[in-house]
Amino acid sequence: MKYISGIIAILLLSVFAACEDETKSCDQTLISDLGMNFKKDTLQGFLVKDTIWPKVTLFALGKDSIVRNVPRSSVFMSLDPLADSSRFYLKLDSTMVPDTLTFRYKRKQNFVSPGCGFATFFTLDTVITTYNTIDSLHINNREVNSTNDTHISLFFIY
Repeated sequence: MKYISGIIAILLLSVFAACEDETKSCDQTLISDLGMNFKKDTLQGFLVKDTIWPKVTLFALGKDSIVRNVPRSSVFMSLDPLADSSRFYLKLDSTMVPDTLTFRYKRKQNFVSPGCGFATFFTLDTVITTYNTIDSLHINNREVNSTNDTHISLFFIY
């Protein structure tokens, strides 16, 4: 009898240890923002410099603004995790004609941890833009994950 109570105590301890909470708090970022910087082409490709535009306005079409009339050399925006494309309105200065950018991408759910759950990562497929103010663009990194990379460079001639 003495051994049976000891065995039961060991079994109860192992059951409680096995039921330890593994969903600890999340200490990782789950945000996958697309980074875009602005470059000015002054000598037909021979001298390209980062530039700050004085009154950048950016918003997702049909949604709230991300940036409104602030000086910026780059912007970060969230892609729609429920769709395969996102459209944005970009105006660099109050006197400039705005451009529309359309990003087409593939979505992938990535398991981070039990506490964090899943994060949506994106792979850029195509970027379509109007060329009112934008001269050209370059995709620097197609993988949009939880890093703060510059994925797109927009070039302007002014």
